[in-house]
Amino acid sequence: MQNTRVILLAVVVVTAFVGASGTAAGTQPVGAEFEQSEGEKLSANLDAQEPTQTSSGKTCDFPLNVTDATGTEITLDKRPDRITTTNPSAAQTLWEIGAQDRVVGVTQFAGYLNGTDNKTNVSAQFGVSVEKVVATDPDLVLAPNASAGQVADLRAQNLTVYHFPAATDIDDIAVKTERTGRLVGNCEAAAEINNEMNETVDSAENQTADLDRPDALYPLGGGYVAANKTFINEIMQIGGTTNVAASEGDGYPQLSDEVILQTDPEVVLVTDQEGSILDQEPYASTTAGREGNYVVMKTNYLNQPAPRSVIESTKTLATAVEDLQTENKEEDTIDGSDTCGFPLNVTDATGTEITLDERPDRITTTNPSAAQTLWEIGAQERVVGVTQFAGYLNGTDNKTSVSAEFGVSVEKVVATDPDLVLAPNASAGQVADLRAQNLTVYHFPAATDVEDIAAKTERTGRLVGNCGEATEINEEMNQTVDNVENQTADLDRPDALYPLGSGFVAADKTFINEIMKIGGTNNVAATEGDGYPQLSDEVILQTNPELMIVTDSEASILEQQPYASTSAGMNNNYVVLNVNYLNQPAPRSVIESTETLASGVEDLQSADETDGGSETDGSDGSSSDSDDGNDEEEEKDKTTVDGNKTSVAENKTAVDGNKTAMDGNGTDMDENKTDMDRNQTVIDTAAEENTTSVESDNISNEGNDEAVGSDDTVDEGDEQDVKSANTTEGETETEVPGFGIVVTALAILGFVCVSLRK
Repeated sequence: MQNTRVILLAVVVVTAFVGASGTAAGTQPVGAEFEQSEGEKLSANLDAQEPTQTSSGKTCDFPLNVTDATGTEITLDKRPDRITTTNPSAAQTLWEIGAQDRVVGVTQFAGYLNGTDNKTNVSAQFGVSVEKVVATDPDLVLAPNASAGQVADLRAQNLTVYHFPAATDIDDIAVKTERTGRLVGNCEAAAEINNEMNETVDSAENQTADLDRPDALYPLGGGYVAANKTFINEIMQIGGTTNVAASEGDGYPQLSDEVILQTDPEVVLVTDQEGSILDQEPYASTTAGREGNYVVMKTNYLNQPAPRSVIESTKTLATAVEDLQTENKEEDTIDGSDTCGFPLNVTDATGTEITLDERPDRITTTNPSAAQTLWEIGAQERVVGVTQFAGYLNGTDNKTSVSAEFGVSVEKVVATDPDLVLAPNASAGQVADLRAQNLTVYHFPAATDVEDIAAKTERTGRLVGNCGEATEINEEMNQTVDNVENQTADLDRPDALYPLGSGFVAADKTFINEIMKIGGTNNVAATEGDGYPQLSDEVILQTNPELMIVTDSEASILEQQPYASTSAGMNNNYVVLNVNYLNQPAPRSVIESTETLASGVEDLQSADETDGGSETDGSDGSSSDSDDGNDEEEEKDKTTVDGNKTSVAENKTAVDGNKTAMDGNGTDMDENKTDMDRNQTVIDTAAEENTTSVESDNISNEGNDEAVGSDDTVDEGDEQDVKSANTTEGETETEVPGFGIVVTALAILGFVCVSLRK
């Protein structure tokens, strides 16, 4: 374990409703739901207690006769319209299955659920107030196992009470949820949330299947811990950890300091953001305490056995375990006291140990984000090979291009005779081939957020001996992020979309999504999937973005359907970002893209407040490289990058249904000509593995004999062809696997259809 705090905040810990004043850090507040020992005396098997139907054969009909965990028969003549719960897990389940509008009473610990401020609080100092429950006039009272001691008192008031048995594992929770749905007449909704829960459990187990299971502990304060046969122990197992308290007893035993030190957990689960219990003994003297390893869990989810609790808690814990192990694999083992000295032994994201006996003087990169980072930290003079997509960087005309039709050419990389090859995640598919040539290759993990990029930059600086410069650019990046977030903090967040063409969009878990969030927008595609999904026209219209992010100065995609019919299209609202920065996860990309987008959002809102806001074209997102002393020029169709002036061509694609000329094939159809311009483009995103060439067809409309070429990069008066074009409907600078094949296939089908019609 490395000395890094693994802090994965699934959500901010809600304390307003949880815990009495003076509760020690890390302790569980009085009243939060735990499985009580008395519940173990009750029947824990609901399978033999299926409801007896007394009307038709429909499984969710009424009247209903069913026996609960105490052996008491419950009769419901009709669907209950007034439901009171005596524990938050029952309330959470009712919210999940859509029955919250019929809930009239909840405990204070359900206060985190939306809408509980309109419900009666039935809590007492301990448990619930029988008088308050009676006052809600319920048709049905749901009493999970933690309320077992008050069931008899409630029934003495002639209330219909269904008592659940203990729920300590996923099967118990699924049965409990199914039974709740049956009792309130929401069977289908209960089945749906159970399916989601089971799928999440499978996903979390697969996520951690090949990882080492760190020893973990969930301390409740005062030496009490969550041990075996508890819901929390189940979460810890699914999330990829070994609960060291499981061998110390069942339920929630109190352990001595000596025993806690003997168990020596490597990671501690906490419910406060600071993990303050690790500052206290005996926890401070454990491995977790010494290395500051903890995971922040939401107390409402971790302590309430219900489907949403399982979903959120297992995802949070599994991701933390994965991050902890990834960081641990990348930990440096350095010979010598100089933290940026050599020799250096370091393990990369594949688990391969890399040894550098001395500072590398010949470096080749397989993706432009790695090249951009080397330029930023002042190591560009030692770079000998780059891909064509790094051509916007000043001085790359003196470097060897190692690009192939797809990805890089292994032969070209070998020919550069590198001491070190830097391969970001998008080049993952070729790392083994490069290593087979006895090359020293460092492979980076995925970088989808600012923290990933900072870690990647720091590691790059360490590998090439430029640690100080790496720290400086990281500080500039972090300061810019803070400034941008402050700039947009008081603004409305417009719904935004970044279309890549042909319906493909940048969605969740991508570097571009991170830029959009920091820049003050709400990425409407984030809810449609991860990575770069292809959305139908109908879905795009449903998301209805207010602002479009584009990389060509004319935003020509807004003239095409379905984008023209969105709010952004109708109001001509767009922000132009530099394609090289937007698509490459590196510090300068973060700095320039977030500043440009935030200014665009600010301008959009100012325009709205002034006159209803019809247009926002943003800025063109251009900037000079940090190592270049040239002044920045911003014109409508020109972008200054690293002293190179990149002319942004106006790429428009018009498809005439009957008359199309394939000029690239020498075939003239209906006297119109169309150039087939091969635009090979890249998004250097951590979410993708293979560089994919995108071949797009720029087709002229009838009467327009317009050839659309690739963008030209002018370096000190010399024109240099750069195949990174601005994104239009038919083209994008992206590394989406298989994307080029899809577009090429569409082009061929279109050609065949036109030929047949002729």
